[in-house]
Amino acid sequence: MTKQGRVEMTTAEKIYRTARELPEPMLHELLDFAELLKKKKEATSSPQENIAHSIQRRFKGLDAENLPIPSRQLSRTPPQFEH
Repeated sequence: MTKQGRVEMTTAEKIYRTARELPEPMLHELLDFAELLKKKKEATSSPQENIAHSIQRRFKGLDAENLPIPSRQLSRTPPQFEH
């Protein structure tokens, strides 16, 4: 309440009052802008996931003990290069 006894409107109330007077196409623009701001806030407020946590989550439940290991097909003799 202000000193004059009036109730101060919140920003959301001011936006609502203004939006009621806008034509439909402008309301779509207003909604798009509000959603953009919301996504921006979510992107900056949530910390980026650590790469190690991302890898751990991706391979969670993987049975690493029983992974098939392919046989090596490498020659034991080094290659001969021409000089």
